[in-house]
Amino acid sequence: MLKRDEQRLLVKIATLYYEQGKKQSDIAKLLDLSQSFVSRALSRCLKENLVKISVVQPANIYLNLEAQLQQQFELSQAIVVDVDDPNNKEQIKKSIGSAAAHYLETSLHHDDLVGISSWSSTIRAMVEQLHPTNVTARGVVQLLGGVGINGNIQATMLTYSLANLLNCHSYLLPSQSIERTVEYKNRLLTTEDVGSVVGMFKEVDLALVGIGMLEPSSLLKTSGNYYQGDMLDLLSKKGAVGDICLHYYDEKGQPVLSDEDDPVIGMDLALLKSCPRVVALVGGKDKTQAIKGALQGHYIDVLIVDYATAELLLR
Repeated sequence: MLKRDEQRLLVKIATLYYEQGKKQSDIAKLLDLSQSFVSRALSRCLKENLVKISVVQPANIYLNLEAQLQQQFELSQAIVVDVDDPNNKEQIKKSIGSAAAHYLETSLHHDDLVGISSWSSTIRAMVEQLHPTNVTARGVVQLLGGVGINGNIQATMLTYSLANLLNCHSYLLPSQSIERTVEYKNRLLTTEDVGSVVGMFKEVDLALVGIGMLEPSSLLKTSGNYYQGDMLDLLSKKGAVGDICLHYYDEKGQPVLSDEDDPVIGMDLALLKSCPRVVALVGGKDKTQAIKGALQGHYIDVLIVDYATAELLLR
């Protein structure tokens, strides 16, 4: 059999499949072939350049930028979102929240235990845009103490709402984010209500976190869960550039407080590093240094960020 005879059949199969939109089973029946033969033939067409597939990339999709972020910072995935006004914080939060909602809807595994850093307005934007899923998670765990000046309404409702959308139970953390002293924090950790939830941190399969700067966000200020005065000065002197779950790190991603000095009840940086999948929702050019520190510390597996900030991260 001549090679052109093989090619003739391959091209015919490819034309029926790619140009006429016929199913493999229909092609097999039409040409008196087995369906497995048709499948192998289509694979050969690609290998022998008889078929060339091109992907049309819209202007507001940034696959090359995502690939650069993944390579430079050893991420499993980067998702870069388009924002009409890169200086509009509400637009940034909404766009990142929308992308994160789609990511969670398409990548959540059955029986995943999901952790949520509940004092994040960007995560709140995600929950507001999330559709009910067909997948049932094992539970949603609050990763940062939720009691503040406004009681625990903000953090409790965010955790509860996400659990409701994921068809599972919520595990609320009945403590402040920052306790009065390390000693008091340690006493709380021995109580059943707090200790049982904190004990679940090491079982989290997917952690949804925000990234903060040294200056607390407006949401944290409202909650009362933020450092002030002398403690902020100390963190600054130690080189803190950002935080995840209110655990601060420097520009290289190293924690700036030891366990003996840290009064925060929340998932710590060591546990984040060992978590199978940490998804960070963060944007805004003013957070570039904080994001870089988190990336240098290898706390993040999936980064969802706006285009302008992504460009700054790669400079």
